[in-house]
Amino acid sequence: MSIALITGGASLIGEGIAECLAEAGWHVVVSDISLAGAEEVAKPLGSRAEALALDVTNRGDVVAAILALEQRFGTIDALVNCAGGFRGLGLKRKPFSQTTPDEWDRILDANLKGVLNCCHAVLPGMIRAGSGNIVSISASRGLRGGPMAALYSAAKAAIIVFSQSLAQEVGEHGIRVNTIAPGNADARWKTDDMSNTRAPLGRATNGRDIGNAVTFLLSAQASHITGSCIDVSGGTALH
Repeated sequence: MSIALITGGASLIGEGIAECLAEAGWHVVVSDISLAGAEEVAKPLGSRAEALALDVTNRGDVVAAILALEQRFGTIDALVNCAGGFRGLGLKRKPFSQTTPDEWDRILDANLKGVLNCCHAVLPGMIRAGSGNIVSISASRGLRGGPMAALYSAAKAAIIVFSQSLAQEVGEHGIRVNTIAPGNADARWKTDDMSNTRAPLGRATNGRDIGNAVTFLLSAQASHITGSCIDVSGGTALH
């Protein structure tokens, strides 16, 4: 049984990833800072999924959670870093000159430091196993910066380059590291009028679009893909 840990699993993107992986035969640990949200995603997937409360910005909690999973399952085969966000954190778009150091910390902690915490905690076990997969969810803003989103863009761009660097370090251990850059993705906090998109394909990116990409990257079909960033934006990023 292959084990995948998803962070930020209560989001619509996390839900789509969990559904696709469960359908592909993975056992999915749906983690989120909101246990109730994680349980809501995991419950319909039955025995293929379980919920876990996890704050990725708390290094001690991350280390303890991953150690407990390794003790139960022997190894974590895949880590999917989905936790993060911007507007979902309750922050408003504004020029960088009007932001505060507290806002810098909140954005960088949730979007970048959480990825660092989880990767750092899961890698020793993967190295011992001689195999593993890490997929981190970045954003189209990480490919091309935009106004009123300088900090978010910086954090998401950092995830991509960090993953490229990490892929070169751990490839010799049979570990692959990739990223996905969604476009104007659906989110629980968005209203209908926020889902408007200029994507050539005519709709916003949904969770299963991203879930399908994650499932591919974790499969044997992608066995020679590492350090890559897949654009799943419906043609809005065009990097």
